[in-house]
Amino acid sequence: MKATDLLKEQHQEVDELFERMERMSQAGGNEIIALRDELVATLVGHAAIEEEIFYPESREALGAYPLIPTSYEEHALVHIMLQKLLSAEPGDESFHARLSVLKELVQHHVQEEEQQLFPKLEGAMGAERLEELGDRMEARFTQVREGNVKAFLTQNVAKSMPAATKGRRTRAAKPTARKAAAAKRPPAKRASTQRAEPARGAQKGRRGAAATTGRKKAAETAPAKSGRAAPARKPSRPAKTTRTGRKGGRSSSASAR
Repeated sequence: MKATDLLKEQHQEVDELFERMERMSQAGGNEIIALRDELVATLVGHAAIEEEIFYPESREALGAYPLIPTSYEEHALVHIMLQKLLSAEPGDESFHARLSVLKELVQHHVQEEEQQLFPKLEGAMGAERLEELGDRMEARFTQVREGNVKAFLTQNVAKSMPAATKGRRTRAAKPTARKAAAAKRPPAKRASTQRAEPARGAQKGRRGAAATTGRKKAAETAPAKSGRAAPARKPSRPAKTTRTGRKGGRSSSASAR
């Protein structure tokens, strides 16, 4: 089977699954769960063979065709909605809302491929090459469906949003780093007190030194001020000598007499 015919057949299968699930909009239980799991497995396998085989071969045949990178992004959105559908309970309002959004995404994607990409690719590739490509894609589709589809889906969602996952981890780590840095730093009040105490001690030391210097200067200048205010008296004769002189004088006059 040609690669384009295989993909069209899978598109039809997915559309029928959507219709069956919508008819059971209010149903619950095992039947709608089985349909949901079949839809998830088909879409995950379909996206895998397109991304791994069909899109790379189409790019090689058509060159830089803008619909190819757009299809990768549409697949990423489909994967996210599939994961959200798996997390909702059948019968809930959110389950049917997610199913409706998923259907719109898939129908838009299918319309672009079947009306734009497939005709160009069939004109660029020969029938033999499309047949060989279809065989490879069919084998890979069976392999994905027989494996762990939900784990494969989880990996695809993680690959489509690596930047968002990294941003969350970085933001979560930043508060922890700031807390660790804050724990290493001493409290602000304690640091300011330690800085203020040496300053007060230094001020006291300077004041004490100034007072000591002032007292020394006062002691040095005090004698000089006292001498200017009261001049030194002239030395007088000792009282003993004066009295002796007087006695001597009297003795001399007595002798003369």
